[in-house]
Amino acid sequence: MNQKSRTVRFVQNFLCTGLYQITAMIMGFITPRLMILHYGSEVNGLIVSVTSFLTYFKMVEAGLAAAAIAALYKPLAEKDQSRISGVVSAARRLYNKAGWLFSFMTVAFAVVYPFVVPVVGADGLSMSHLSEMLLILAMGISGALEFFTLSRYRVLLTADQKTYIVSLASMASLLLSTALLVVLPFLGADVIVVRLAASLTILVRSVLLRRYTMRNYPEVNAFAPPTKGSIKSHWDALLFELTNVIQQGAGVILASLITRDAGILSAYGLYHMVTEGLWGILKMGTTGIYSIFGNLLVSEDKQSFSRAYRDFECLYHFLCSILFGVAAILIVPFVNLYTHGVHDAEYNLPLMGLLIIADALTNQGKIPLNLMISSSGRFREVRWHCILQIVVTMAVGAVLGVIGLRYGAAMSVCGILVGVICGNVTRIACKLSFVPKNITGVPWQESLTRIIRMLVTTAVIAAPCLLFIHPPQRFFTWFMYAAVLLIYATLVSLASARLFDKQAFSSLLSRGKAIVGSLLHPHTKQQED
Repeated sequence: MNQKSRTVRFVQNFLCTGLYQITAMIMGFITPRLMILHYGSEVNGLIVSVTSFLTYFKMVEAGLAAAAIAALYKPLAEKDQSRISGVVSAARRLYNKAGWLFSFMTVAFAVVYPFVVPVVGADGLSMSHLSEMLLILAMGISGALEFFTLSRYRVLLTADQKTYIVSLASMASLLLSTALLVVLPFLGADVIVVRLAASLTILVRSVLLRRYTMRNYPEVNAFAPPTKGSIKSHWDALLFELTNVIQQGAGVILASLITRDAGILSAYGLYHMVTEGLWGILKMGTTGIYSIFGNLLVSEDKQSFSRAYRDFECLYHFLCSILFGVAAILIVPFVNLYTHGVHDAEYNLPLMGLLIIADALTNQGKIPLNLMISSSGRFREVRWHCILQIVVTMAVGAVLGVIGLRYGAAMSVCGILVGVICGNVTRIACKLSFVPKNITGVPWQESLTRIIRMLVTTAVIAAPCLLFIHPPQRFFTWFMYAAVLLIYATLVSLASARLFDKQAFSSLLSRGKAIVGSLLHPHTKQQED
């Protein structure tokens, strides 16, 4: 695939994924407030906690997805339909096994969890253990359906750089799900019915992707004899992806076990919702990018690969500086405005807000390095990195969480977040010791410099505003602040990239001009990169 084709696919994936992520972010902001208003903060805290645990359980397939995508790069490039069918068939069988494992874990969790975290509803009455169990099962149905009906199609389309199709189908399912989450509470429906109806909407995505795949890949047979050993790095990839999700959910998981306070879980969930929205924006540029890098690795064009990686790393950290710099300033005012009129839990928690931003920033700092491991399929070599990160996160987070509990549930969560940040930093150090030398060919000092520059630039953006700007008291004022701060943060980040990363910055400008030129003059032949 030449540079022009890669650029077209990237633009398609970027636009559609961006549209989906923006939709998901908006919908994600709508539903928690409705849950709090109709069912209470503690029920919302329960939903936040259970969602994190279910996401953790779904990681029984994450390694399979990464390994199957890596195994499909070469046969797709060579248009070897027999090998494509063999890999997809092998993935289907493993997905079915993973689906049964996920279902078992969800049922076991639903039985145990109600005895760990008691919940009081908006009516002041305690939710029964049976109701908690049924709510967890209702939320878990979507995950089980995803394993059995959806995942193999997503793997094939992602490997073929068609994530825009997955994004469009996901958006259709998301809009229907959100509509139900908005309408049913106003009709007085029980929270269990509401979450069950929302879970079943995943069938819409499955049907759409199945029809597209059958129409556009008629030669691919998901029931062909599986290619044995085609997904040999499954378990190593599982550990790799499992670590990422544990790190994403470590805060709420440890907080659930240590504090057993559904109210503080609701507050944590709202602050974390903001960083998840920002991560969704960043995914606009990363969804499908590893398949492009995988294509470059298969072509063995090392020069193009190294240049592309430098540019991508520079761009990603540039965007992180802007988004998290602004978020550090506005996250606490946003949550205060969002929960205006809600008095059954404490939401004004500035220290927690800043620590959640620090967690998100240190986590996102390693994403370019992570993507290179996914692109190359070299999961086995980084197993000890994953184990070390889990140990650091859980050990430090648990110790500081227990100590912080003496001073209240909020301080306990802050201690847990410090542990998560320590785990992020550990993982960055491990990645820098492996990825530059073994995959990208870019000196590790370059990647480390960009990460440090991202952290410093974010601090430079946020610190003056936190000290001297009065928090907005209305949503209209908040949006005005956000617009001005985005301009300010962009200018600071541009200056930082221009001064301290001139080579990658100039290359990005050249790429931007080339993309604009190809859009304005689509018949002009692009130079191979």
